[in-house]
Amino acid sequence: MSETATEPAGAPEGEPTTEPTPESPAGDAPLGPAGEKALSEWKQRAKAAERAAKEQAARLQEIEDRDKTEVQKAAERATKAEQRATAMVERAARAEVRALAAATFADPSDAAAFLNLGDFVDDDGDIDSKGIEKALADLLKRKPHLAREAAPPSFDGGARTSASKPTSMNELIRQQAGAS
Repeated sequence: MSETATEPAGAPEGEPTTEPTPESPAGDAPLGPAGEKALSEWKQRAKAAERAAKEQAARLQEIEDRDKTEVQKAAERATKAEQRATAMVERAARAEVRALAAATFADPSDAAAFLNLGDFVDDDGDIDSKGIEKALADLLKRKPHLAREAAPPSFDGGARTSASKPTSMNELIRQQAGAS
């Protein structure tokens, strides 16, 4: 409220110096009662405004965190859905390869193991069956040991003749006894 006379260290003894008090601004004359009241009110309003700004910043941060969390959750769900869709497309491509390889391969799953399934799926998830057929034919040319073995030739000469059937139970017994 008022300036006080003090002797600073290093000043000659007996020379008073004036230092501002915490209530009075540096280098200004003392405020007086009206100025002190105005300064006090201003400090209170500044503190209240600072508290309000901190509260608003905290509320804004809460909202941003909540929204960010929702966005992050949505992004995670979208990522999982994309992974499931990719797995389903890969499974469909593998099934297509096995189905097309069933006629010519000994083990159709071998064909799926030797081919890169991603080469036959476009960006929309559609499967290129013609491309798979060409790749399977090329694979059989490169690795003929994967092919299905041909059925053994028939040695019956074509038409088959059937033996006459026994007409009675006695004849059946006689044929059975003669065969053993």
